[in-house]
Amino acid sequence: MKIKKLVKVTSLAATILAFGFLFTGCGKETTSSANETNQTEDKAEKVIKIATPGQNNALVENALLAEQLGYVKEELSAAGCRAEYVGFAQAGPAINEALAAGEVDFAVYNELPALVAKSNGVDIKIIATATQSYNYAVIAGKDSGIKSAADLEGKKVIVTAGTILYKYFMDLCEEYDIDPDSVEQINALADANSVLASGNADAYVTAYSAALSLQDQGLGTIVADTATEDAASERTGIALVARSEALKENPDAATALIKAYDRASKYAQENPDKVYDLLETENSPAAILKQVYAYDTSFAYFSPFFTDQYKELVKNQYDFAKNNHLLGGDINFDELFDSAYADKAAE
Repeated sequence: MKIKKLVKVTSLAATILAFGFLFTGCGKETTSSANETNQTEDKAEKVIKIATPGQNNALVENALLAEQLGYVKEELSAAGCRAEYVGFAQAGPAINEALAAGEVDFAVYNELPALVAKSNGVDIKIIATATQSYNYAVIAGKDSGIKSAADLEGKKVIVTAGTILYKYFMDLCEEYDIDPDSVEQINALADANSVLASGNADAYVTAYSAALSLQDQGLGTIVADTATEDAASERTGIALVARSEALKENPDAATALIKAYDRASKYAQENPDKVYDLLETENSPAAILKQVYAYDTSFAYFSPFFTDQYKELVKNQYDFAKNNHLLGGDINFDELFDSAYADKAAE
């Protein structure tokens, strides 16, 4: 199936779900304490630059929780490293370019752009996850006349081409027997919220959390989402990805990050009521987050360790990308996942 029309606008909110974060470089930091009477020796630390989608260095899910709890700082410091977060406005594509150029070491982003990078010869591994259950939704504008996903035919829909959001849209078209060529698809990269609010789009395919926020603001109504059990196969994860060369150079940093994520995962499972406040941001207040995670408050999916179900979700994305000619070549799944660093972190 072909895309009939792509209207280029910008929509940061859409790309944040579909793409992700990363890490890069090395540097030095001198540490000292003004409160100490005795001088301490300067300590040189490797700077692990953690890139995020968007310009505001926005972390999400267990990656954000581990940072908020201080676990990333503690574990990296013990490994002789420190984190520095850097935002990438163009998200996944920009992250892939940085990985290919060897300018970054690690990345935390959606699996689909990682699959694209891998298929184009970028030597990367998925070594852990920041979540294994990330949800998506379709929100219809107030005056769109859309009551369910079945009403999308003939409408103007914001959906970012070549992303996991596009996959969800195409899967809905197949489920409801909608010809995607009948839909005017708006490829949004930054202004999706205003485009929907202005009525220049009838619906918006986005992250479930973003859709809930827009609905709470009275800008529309959610007409489809993956938070229900029937749509569980449409969920994705957010992967911790590393360049193979970076793993050789900084194996302790990789293990430290996974340790931090593991600690945060266990904290969430033991203290679920505290998670919402810790993950709260300006765009995602605690009240919205309680709705985001209402489908499963166990937070077991925050575990960084691979499950068979998670690998199946990644395989589902791979099959979609291959069938829609988004890949540069085939991928050997045995070479994509590397659990060695997670195994070490679990010891």
